[in-house]
Amino acid sequence: MNNINVVSHSQEHLSRFNGNWSDWRWQQKNALRDEKALRTACGGWNDEVTQRIQKNLQGQKMQITPYYLSRILATSQSDDITINPLWRQVVPFWNEEKLNGYDGESENWELNEEMKTPICQHKYDNRVILRMVNACNSYCQFCFEALRTLKVDSGKSNAGRSSFQQSLDYIKNTPSVEEVILSGGDPLMLTDNKLDESLAAIREIREDLLIRVHSRALTFNPYRITDALIETLKKHHINAFGVHICHPLELSEEFQAAVRRIQSVVPIVFSNMPFLCGINDSEETLHKLFIDLYRMGVKPYYLYHFMPFSPGSSEYKASINDAIAIMSKLKRRVSNIALPEYVLPHMKGKFTVPLFTNPEEMPYFEIINDKRYYRFTNWRNEQCEWLDN
Repeated sequence: MNNINVVSHSQEHLSRFNGNWSDWRWQQKNALRDEKALRTACGGWNDEVTQRIQKNLQGQKMQITPYYLSRILATSQSDDITINPLWRQVVPFWNEEKLNGYDGESENWELNEEMKTPICQHKYDNRVILRMVNACNSYCQFCFEALRTLKVDSGKSNAGRSSFQQSLDYIKNTPSVEEVILSGGDPLMLTDNKLDESLAAIREIREDLLIRVHSRALTFNPYRITDALIETLKKHHINAFGVHICHPLELSEEFQAAVRRIQSVVPIVFSNMPFLCGINDSEETLHKLFIDLYRMGVKPYYLYHFMPFSPGSSEYKASINDAIAIMSKLKRRVSNIALPEYVLPHMKGKFTVPLFTNPEEMPYFEIINDKRYYRFTNWRNEQCEWLDN
């Protein structure tokens, strides 16, 4: 497969829609959701890739906006599109026989006792997360909320009128809550009017309540940052906006324009990034990602280790040792303001991983039956365990 032909083919495939290209709703309506459509748009690939994708899509979602597809094709430097770090994030192409650690049932992050309503999670003392929707602009195949977002028949609740009102009541009646985080899925999948209505209800609880929004719309569909959305963020005094991103190739002109618009009304814009094998698990890639974000005025906030209970665990899971080695090198080669906190997002709470010069000397590792475990004490002084590569 010749890369030049792939790009030409895609441009021909999408050119008839150019008049609607910057309409975020058009982007969602015309997203690619099946292997055949994606294969056609990309100019084709071999039968093995087709079979893997089709098999993995049984009961699992794939959705790629035309915008993100254009980024994939514009950044492919090889005849083999499957090595493109953007393609790898959104296409379930792994060999199912290699899968380990994912059973389609286990939860990464939500403990039952933390779910105060079907959509309100209260894990840490001073803040709650509202899971506003189960849908996203495109689907990260490594999502740690896989049970909510990637399953075709998710059993997780959306923010219906009843569950949203229950959540508002819980926040009102829990004085320790100082911050509300809108997440999902992606809360920007809500219409501008619905988001305006929801934020107004949250802001009405207390004027000093901190409100934070997390989204990956800027990488998957930057046209979602509309005039109406900016006005809504401004009107309800949103305190912080979290941008989800994985790779410097996602930092397009459209991404940067969307960042600047948000920065005009939100005082703090930061980024959360997963650490993924074969996508960004190199010193060079992370260095560029952190510094380029810093140049834009986006604070690299968390580098999350990949969570085990997600599809494609055998493809995306890197070693904690590798992450420590890379972050230790970057610690003195990258400005501190550009260096995120490297964390294990364990079900029982995030743990900041110490950056030892020699990871093999770390006291936290224990090898049992050829398996390496990482043990730590969480913020509640509970003992936690993580099975590493």
